[in-house]
Amino acid sequence: MNAKTVRDTIIKPKLVEIFGVLIANSLLSKATLAGIRGETEKDKLQLMVDCICTDPKVKGMWGNAQTLRQKEEWLNNIQ
Repeated sequence: MNAKTVRDTIIKPKLVEIFGVLIANSLLSKATLAGIRGETEKDKLQLMVDCICTDPKVKGMWGNAQTLRQKEEWLNNIQ
């Protein structure tokens, strides 16, 4: 899968489930902008996931350990 597919089919549903549509869309917008700088699909996904996982709302909801587990899970979806 490419970074956009991972974002749309894996990351977005999880964020919507946990945070609701408005916050999820805000997180994804910031993540998409961050991902533009990546040269490869792996770089793009890394930048997007880093952006999401460093957001205070995410860390506040999940805590450090769960955020790290979720980050690793998302990153394992890129080929």
